[in-house]
Amino acid sequence: MILRQRFGILLVVLFLPINGPLWRMGVESAVVEFPFGEFSFLVLSVVIFTIGCVLIFTPKIRFHHNP
Repeated sequence: MILRQRFGILLVVLFLPINGPLWRMGVESAVVEFPFGEFSFLVLSVVIFTIGCVLIFTPKIRFHHNP
């Protein structure tokens, strides 16, 4: 498994849309104001989740060098 796929798995696990309330509680317990609303954070987490899926499932790209 290449590093890109490992990073993709990390993104997928951390930014599952169901983890939104967990992220909110963590940020609020750190006494930091959460800069996103409910819907905007849901959209952001879905976008990051999708990026993680792309990193996991795209094949390794090989460039052919012709001399």
